[in-house]
Amino acid sequence: MMKLVGAAALMLASFGGLAGCSDNQGVNAASGALVGAAVGNQIGSGSGRTAATLAGAAVGAQVGANQPTTKMCTYRNTQTGQTYTAAC
Repeated sequence: MMKLVGAAALMLASFGGLAGCSDNQGVNAASGALVGAAVGNQIGSGSGRTAATLAGAAVGAQVGANQPTTKMCTYRNTQTGQTYTAAC
């Protein structure tokens, strides 16, 4: 049980550090998958280690891909010529 709690804490801390790492959703998903696979590998044992690694990678990729981006883009309305800024 302690191993699971420690691994979960490590995973949350790692995701917190990676959250602002990039404005690119693909990069965030890949880094999340790597962290999730590493944590899953630590949690699993025996023949379940492969399944835990794959599940950790899947969860990590999903969490990483859904991190909010801070990148702002400027758009221009072609009809009015007015510009506005919004998240990309």
